Amino acid sequence: MARQGESAPALVKLPSETKPSRTKHCHSKCSQSLGIANAKQTALDLTKNQMDFTQVAQEFNQRLALRAPFYAQHFVATTKPQGLSIDTWSQPAVYQQLLLDFAKAYPPLAKTTSPIPLENNPEQILLSHSHNSKALHSLWGQWYFGLLVPPMLEWIINAPHSLASPLEQIEQIEQIEQIEQIEILPKHFYLRPHDSGRVAGFEFQLTPTPQVKTAILKAAIVKTTVLTPHCERRLIQWIQSHLIPSVERLTGLSPTPAKLYWSHLGYLIHWYLSEMALPNIEFERLKALLFNTKSFEDGEANPLYNSINLLPDTATHADNIRRVCCLRHQLANSHRCGDCPLATRVQAKRAAQA
Repeated sequence: MARQGESAPALVKLPSETKPSRTKHCHSKCSQSLGIANAKQTALDLTKNQMDFTQVAQEFNQRLALRAPFYAQHFVATTKPQGLSIDTWSQPAVYQQLLLDFAKAYPPLAKTTSPIPLENNPEQILLSHSHNSKALHSLWGQWYFGLLVPPMLEWIINAPHSLASPLEQIEQIEQIEQIEQIEILPKHFYLRPHDSGRVAGFEFQLTPTPQVKTAILKAAIVKTTVLTPHCERRLIQWIQSHLIPSVERLTGLSPTPAKLYWSHLGYLIHWYLSEMALPNIEFERLKALLFNTKSFEDGEANPLYNSINLLPDTATHADNIRRVCCLRHQLANSHRCGDCPLATRVQAKRAAQA
């Protein structure tokens, strides 16, 4: 491109006897100046957009550190993630290696006849769990969702309007034109593996929704704005666009059924909602939406439906809400959970026989 103040080079050489008219010359210079101005504005917009997202990340990380300092050590919002993308860690070879490393902390319950020490034969370690491999994958999944769910609930429910998705700022639908939706798809969450093979933490890449999706988003908002409060909409969006694909990816890699992963998720979501000091009416509304509703307003099935036992308000903290055993007691160096549903069933059976 020519420098400002110079004429743009002609694409076709003009005959020597022909000179461009003043109008054409002016048009060329004006077009050139306009192009430079547009380029500068585009660069400025991109820089501003990047700065805005960096600030959003910093503000959310500070908020998370204040509200949930433990999770702030394992979850960070960023514009430049360096961890493993879901398409990387969920490659069968990569996931298997993570599980092989993870299995070393849980030696087999049964004796092995292998002449090679297990610590020198990681494949044998995983094979030795063949009778309870579901438990190993289940426990890995507990680490995965355990470090993901609470920070995301903070993002969805407690983040101020400037940090949340635009769904919170659409009292008037026209405002959507000026607001960028931050995507919460699985591809924007980068896994940081621990040396032991489990999940050590996540990086949440803040990325705006591409323009091509804006029209679809607007149409969905227009359809549900009056029907569903903004917080509930965002929770449903998170379940549908992030949690469902994540569970599908995990069930494709492991023998653990989807029902068990959703049991982990139901337990986590219910527990952390109760830790957020929400107004009681809002807490009860969210519980009913997430755990007592078979399908969402768009007709899609709710995978959290009946994933836990909802307890009455008079129930004590020790009461059991799990419907499905997490299987961790099948692993060495582990134990049965204090609220394991298997123990509750045994107690109920003894009480019935008494």
